[in-house]
Amino acid sequence: MYARSAFRPVLIGCLVAAAFVLALVLRLQQARAPMVFDEFASMYFSQHTLGQLWGWWMLRETNPPLFYSILKLWRLILPESQPALRLLPLLISLAQIGLLARFAGKTYGGLAAVFCVVLFALSPSDIYQSEYVRGYVLAKLAVVVSFIGLVSAMEDKNHPTWRGWAAYAGGAVVAIYSHTTMLLWPGIASIAVLAEWALCRKFSCARLMALVLANLAVAVFSCWVLWFAIEQLHNRSANISWIKPLSLEDYGSSLNLQLLLDGTINSALMAALMIVGILRSFRNRVTRLSLFIVVSTLIAFKVADRVHPIISDYTMHWCANFTVLLAAAAFANWQHRPRLVWQFAGYAAAAAATVALIGDGLMELRDDIWIPKPQDFHYTVQRVAHVPHAALLVSHESMGVVVTQACMLEFHAPGCPFPLVVMRNPARSDSWAFGGDSHPPVSAPQVRAALGHVQKVFVFSRYVYTPLAQLGMPSARYHDVAWDDGELFGPIPITDFRQHR
Repeated sequence: MYARSAFRPVLIGCLVAAAFVLALVLRLQQARAPMVFDEFASMYFSQHTLGQLWGWWMLRETNPPLFYSILKLWRLILPESQPALRLLPLLISLAQIGLLARFAGKTYGGLAAVFCVVLFALSPSDIYQSEYVRGYVLAKLAVVVSFIGLVSAMEDKNHPTWRGWAAYAGGAVVAIYSHTTMLLWPGIASIAVLAEWALCRKFSCARLMALVLANLAVAVFSCWVLWFAIEQLHNRSANISWIKPLSLEDYGSSLNLQLLLDGTINSALMAALMIVGILRSFRNRVTRLSLFIVVSTLIAFKVADRVHPIISDYTMHWCANFTVLLAAAAFANWQHRPRLVWQFAGYAAAAAATVALIGDGLMELRDDIWIPKPQDFHYTVQRVAHVPHAALLVSHESMGVVVTQACMLEFHAPGCPFPLVVMRNPARSDSWAFGGDSHPPVSAPQVRAALGHVQKVFVFSRYVYTPLAQLGMPSARYHDVAWDDGELFGPIPITDFRQHR
């Protein structure tokens, strides 16, 4: 008996390590994908001073400055390269997975810790965001810290611990300064706590006062984000005008991507594990709070989306912390069963579920839903640079900023080694870039003169930033390389532009 109990932690540790290896391998595969539009926008913001990032200059941007500030410091330490930039979100992501797995292991047992890592390892949304140079992954880690603090604060039946409430409030503040939508987190967490107290009939003035004071502290320390969000709503910022309210069908599809595993079989299996986990461990406070948080999040984000669209394929993935916890709870404390046959049944069920999840998950990633390539600016700037006497034409100042950042990363130079011409675009979207490009935008009649003496022209298009359409030139005439959210046309003879002077 002693030998078996001593061997169990070693086995669990090996399984957790193997799951982390799987997660790392899948993320390193994604790390080779080229950086995309929003990641170069992060580079652009991180090159500005801290005074600009934390001052009125940031009214141009809807995202808070915390991640940009961390990225700025990160770039001072490591050499400028794509692997170095993507190492930052990767380390944050692995820390988040490890912290949640450790919490699940302490709450539900070792098998639950293994499943936490496996589920995150196979999640296409998590794979993508773990390499995405944006603030989403930092918000997800901060929510884990905040939730663990909240659970700790509620453990003491009579006297709430200040350390737990401090961790809850501190994590919430970091999450809010990582992404503006996390302003909803304190409200969601508070609703879950009140529902938990109502269900268990454990209301107390001391606990309620502690919750109110913690949320007041969050509001005070988040006043910068609150003020800027109100100002941007008042000024009708067009930065996120591309986000549209989702139909219930599209909302369900986005939830499948962000909260489950985005497949058919593996998402159904994860949902089934969540149901089993809720039924098996509903007496556990962590399970009840996680369930209430998931339900409150689905309602709160849908309601907020009707007021001002905020749901994209990135903004709700933080809630996967709780769907993963609920699924992992399906294997809560099997090793503590008094009879060996029940322990064996638990391990056998865990092994079967693991094999099914990993097998189907890897096939889904390989065959159906591996993350598409939105754009390839690496290919774009290299393609133009290797054609003599060629120029690149883009539309909208944000495209000028992004291409310049891509050239800086690719060629380690202050600009592009070829002429870059930026067309004026009437769209108000991506207004964060207005005035930020060193290439003054030109109108359609000025394009030919701005191209100068080049012989070939490449044209990059994405979203509503379509130079050929603005010039009235049929894009079907020209060779193009297309990605999920972008196209590169060319080379186009300069003579084709003469009639558009």
